[in-house]
Amino acid sequence: MLRTALLLAAVVCLTLSQSASAQGILWNLPADGSLVHYEGTYRQVEAQPGSSEGNLEMEWIRHLTIKSVGQEDGEYRGKTVPCRWIEMKLQTGRVKGGLIDTGTVGEQIYKVLIPESAIIGQTRDSSGLPVTYLPIVRGYRKTNDKDPTPKEITSKVLQIYPIISLVRHYRDMTRSDVPELVQVGQEDVQATKLTGNFEQESRNDRVLHESTIYVSKDVPFGLAKWTVKVTQEAKGEVEPRTEFQFVSEITVDMTARRIENNARSELVIQ
Repeated sequence: MLRTALLLAAVVCLTLSQSASAQGILWNLPADGSLVHYEGTYRQVEAQPGSSEGNLEMEWIRHLTIKSVGQEDGEYRGKTVPCRWIEMKLQTGRVKGGLIDTGTVGEQIYKVLIPESAIIGQTRDSSGLPVTYLPIVRGYRKTNDKDPTPKEITSKVLQIYPIISLVRHYRDMTRSDVPELVQVGQEDVQATKLTGNFEQESRNDRVLHESTIYVSKDVPFGLAKWTVKVTQEAKGEVEPRTEFQFVSEITVDMTARRIENNARSELVIQ
């Protein structure tokens, strides 16, 4: 069931990501060795027209750990520049025996070498262009399938949306002027709230993507908390827009729960 749900989620989200994907989970680069661990839920509702049981509702636990695990120089835009090894581990599943049972598809680890200059903490760069992707010098990826060997990422960008995070780029985000407190572990941190939404419609489908994120200088990599909701509707090709009907909804809620400063890499590259 988890494999089917994740595949459906990817299909829904990819309808919105024909351009380069957003990188909205890295807002700054903290000291090397920093780690932040997020916990939350991944919920999905699917319409079941005609069913006496109503809509199908599913929920999983989701964890995301981001680490800085090394520094070295790399080649970027024709120059040798300082880079950072960033490792991200995503786990989705249900808790069994105090651990997340991720099955064969619910765990992924990425280890990428990122030019430090690419992390600017803004939704637009100095030229006013949207920051819609995360450039990498090189990288590796591993899933918890039968092959334990990490695979090299051949592209020069890391595809964060929609697999690692459903936080995407929005043309405009509304920034709150009033700081809010977000609980991280046993402490409260001050954070800035940003909200954004994006709607895409065709003759058959309509998808609304909404996010609320909380950015804080007190959390490694900058992101303290986020909520994303993706709603899909559908209708017949010749039917009027008033006939759009609910198809599915995905909601992800994540909050930073633990911060450490002695992170070590889990993905060993031979």
